Amino acid sequence: MDIKDEKNHVFNIRLAKCAGLYQLLDPRTTKCLGRNVYHTALTFILMYICTISVMLTVSCSYYCKENMSICLEDLWKLETALFIIYKMWIVIHHSNDIWNCLSITWYGFTSSFSFQKRHILDRWRKRSMRFSTLFAFTYLFCLAIFAGLTQTFRNDITPVKNRDGSVGYYRQNIMNFYIIVSDETYNTYYNTFCFAEALFTSSLAMLFLVFDILLVTLCFAICGQMEMICSTFESVGHKSICDSRSPIDYTVVEKKRLSNEHELIYNELKTIIIDHQKVMKKYEDFLALFEKVMLLQIFVSSLSLILIWFIFIMILYGVDIVVASEVTTLKMLSLIFSFSFQIFMVCYLFGNLHNQKDSIIFSLYSSNWTEMDMKYKKLILLTMKVNNAHYKKLRFTRTNIVNLEMFFKTMGNCYTVISVLIKQIKSKNE
Repeated sequence: MDIKDEKNHVFNIRLAKCAGLYQLLDPRTTKCLGRNVYHTALTFILMYICTISVMLTVSCSYYCKENMSICLEDLWKLETALFIIYKMWIVIHHSNDIWNCLSITWYGFTSSFSFQKRHILDRWRKRSMRFSTLFAFTYLFCLAIFAGLTQTFRNDITPVKNRDGSVGYYRQNIMNFYIIVSDETYNTYYNTFCFAEALFTSSLAMLFLVFDILLVTLCFAICGQMEMICSTFESVGHKSICDSRSPIDYTVVEKKRLSNEHELIYNELKTIIIDHQKVMKKYEDFLALFEKVMLLQIFVSSLSLILIWFIFIMILYGVDIVVASEVTTLKMLSLIFSFSFQIFMVCYLFGNLHNQKDSIIFSLYSSNWTEMDMKYKKLILLTMKVNNAHYKKLRFTRTNIVNLEMFFKTMGNCYTVISVLIKQIKSKNE
């Protein structure tokens, strides 16, 4: 893949190179001691995030009784940090497999591609470009909110109750890692801690962006190739078989010509089926690589949403064990859109994939199979059976498929949990 050939790929190559995704996956990237230098750099970043995660774990246990808001806030930071470590481990460990999967982004991946059908892949390429740019804007927006609010209210003081009953007065910072040192030391070396927390926040935002660009690219590329296969299936037999006369009226020459046409169409169908199997193989490879992490992402994002709403509601109702500044509250609210958008995008992307996979059956029905001989019809039937029997979908359970319907169910479940928490808080206050 070359940026000069970007218009022939369903891939925002320019953005992928800016984010470092392209270099992480490209086997031609510069190596040091036999390892991709970007893998080495990413490993050091993940080690830093892992170190912060250990401190967040200590913080959760330290503040769990005296300051519930800090405990819950550190909890969602912890699970977000651990989740991004897991995501990036998949990218590093399976970089060669992912690079092979990305071959499906090329317009000429199948022999079914033609300039007459280029508009199909062009449409999916535009979607991929738009959505990957939207992801970049979303994460940069949240990052700007965190940094902007911190700089605006950097002199605000937040009281933090310790386990021994004392109260520390800390200045407002990006992530507010109060567990590291006392308030006096924290405020004295504020700029140092600000840099460390900014590095942590920027790393999370960039790594989430890297993974989501990869996800959007593969989903839309597979959808585009599937739609092109469907379009090719639908056109089979319609261009050649146009004589509606009864076979009884055919002369020997006409019957021979028709037999040759049937044979050509049969060979064309076999070529399309081979292309279909190539695309489905990439689809299955994609699911094998990302199935677990996508299901986990829906769970983690839902849990983060519930935690953020829970903290916000307890602040509104003035629960004694929850003390948070207005700046911290605004930061948490800015994340609600980000986590909701993550759940929506996973459900939307895989919903598209499943719809395109199912449309293969209807495209086979749309071919001119009624005018074909029995050999052709048997091959059509076999293709339908193979499509239904062997190509799986992303599921939470046997009946719960990941699509837009699941997004609304997930949001409903989050609302239900939050409603129960509100009732509990109301009953205690009364």
